Amino acid sequence: MLLLSDLFMYNPVYGIVAILNSNLIKYELNSNRRSNIHIYPEDWKKLKIPLTTSEKQQPFIEIADQILESKKTGIDTTDLEKQIDQMVYELYSLTDDEIKIIVEGK
Repeated sequence: MLLLSDLFMYNPVYGIVAILNSNLIKYELNSNRRSNIHIYPEDWKKLKIPLTTSEKQQPFIEIADQILESKKTGIDTTDLEKQIDQMVYELYSLTDDEIKIIVEGK
């Protein structure tokens, strides 16, 4: 695992953005931040993002591209966002019980 502050050396931006916009990362930030009002840079820097190969990053990038294009035309991206969430859960090897906590806690 890498810290977010080290991540930009290794991963393409769309792959990072896809992971950062997932429900898991939102849950993690909300659970561990220092303030109920603000999210500080230190909160972001503590996030652990798995180091993956470019092959494993490609599906994240492709879906992120689809989301960006869909948003430009006003198309609903909920299903694409759910796909990213599922991929992130798999990336972090979460169990069904852990996923349930995240989904119910958002």
